[in-house]
Amino acid sequence: MQFQRLTQTDRIVITDNRNREIRTIQDQTKIGEITRFVLSHASGWETPWTGTPVALVRANFYVGEKFIGDLGVGSNFLTAQGCSFFQSRNVSAKDREVILRLLAVKDPYVDQLENP
Repeated sequence: MQFQRLTQTDRIVITDNRNREIRTIQDQTKIGEITRFVLSHASGWETPWTGTPVALVRANFYVGEKFIGDLGVGSNFLTAQGCSFFQSRNVSAKDREVILRLLAVKDPYVDQLENP
């Protein structure tokens, strides 16, 4: 994956799986923490033969108005499409909690179970 370009990010727009905006992050310290998380998960990506799963939360990375990549957070996986092809990788429960906390969003899969 080509995540190195995300180090240029000046804005992250958090969206749901229908591309509805949840929040925008412009704090450079927070962007740095999120980018470091992404870079620490730069290996293990693949394109599943069944297709890339759909994550319910996405972090969309921008430099100015230019989209430069994204990171999706699924139930037990991460997805990315802006840095190469649509790809995914497994993520541990602990790391998943970390990225959801960094993105400052509730776990959408818990909400989905509580509100079917």
